[in-house]
Amino acid sequence: MGQREEYAGIPWFWSNQGDLKLQIAGLSTGFDSTVIRRDDEKQKFSVLYYKDGRIIAADCVNNPLDFMAVKKALGATQNIPAEAAADSSVALKTLTVELEKTR
Repeated sequence: MGQREEYAGIPWFWSNQGDLKLQIAGLSTGFDSTVIRRDDEKQKFSVLYYKDGRIIAADCVNNPLDFMAVKKALGATQNIPAEAAADSSVALKTLTVELEKTR
């Protein structure tokens, strides 16, 4: 409508591979640390990617709750602190914190 607006969507992807459901939120390019959350009993895991202490992406296998929490946080200028996320018994959606606006 005549006004330029920056696209603010979050890249995401999913694929079913046999019994595995892979879901990816964000782009992990340039990460400097990771957190692995796993639950062997439920056969699910997630790899969370961080850059400068801020979550930038997640690869989730059979873990739609982690995927949705990361996707929502990325779209809402929120962070999920790595130290807290390392405890896989805690739901990621309960760990999101607002980031300071830099604009």
